[in-house]
Amino acid sequence: MQVTLSGNVGADSESKIIPLRDGTGSLRLVEASLAVKTGADTPDWYKLKFLGDNFATIAHRIVKGVTISIVGDLTFEFWNDKDTGERKSKAVITILDLQLPPLPQLA
Repeated sequence: MQVTLSGNVGADSESKIIPLRDGTGSLRLVEASLAVKTGADTPDWYKLKFLGDNFATIAHRIVKGVTISIVGDLTFEFWNDKDTGERKSKAVITILDLQLPPLPQLA
């Protein structure tokens, strides 16, 4: 499902190099978190994934506190909690388009 969200980045972005399963090379993955206020007291949190080199070049601008707007594909990651065995999930958005605030003007 494609979604459009705007919110504040919750932590500085992290970049990783992931080997491709077919052995042909690697893929750059940048991850960040996004907090979106929906009117409630607590924000909804989303894990953002930026695939490929197109977003890796601007990853240094995706820092904690910056407000961004994104369009992407929403999926969910599921796992079992190690301590309780409870099934948990996390919303993950693979970014298709990103809007950052303008760079500050130098005087």
